[in-house]
Amino acid sequence: MQTLDTKEFLDRFGDVIDDRVAEVIDEILQERDALRLRARLRPGLAALVLLVAAAVSALLQHSALAAGTIWLSAAAICLAASWPTQPQWP
Repeated sequence: MQTLDTKEFLDRFGDVIDDRVAEVIDEILQERDALRLRARLRPGLAALVLLVAAAVSALLQHSALAAGTIWLSAAAICLAASWPTQPQWP
């Protein structure tokens, strides 16, 4: 029975071990990305918010402060609707 010392072992199996470790890391990263929820704003909601903001701004065209407040509120609604949520780890 022949025994291998450390250098011979690494010379023979080092690349194989390295390739397998790289595959495992890729699999782990892909699983983690699959669990992560993406931030996405629905186009219908964005269009509705912008339409309402434009209509209210037209009605309040004499008050710049009110129109500015409307647009800031519309931006806050869009940000809140698109905010990503973190998945719960089991």
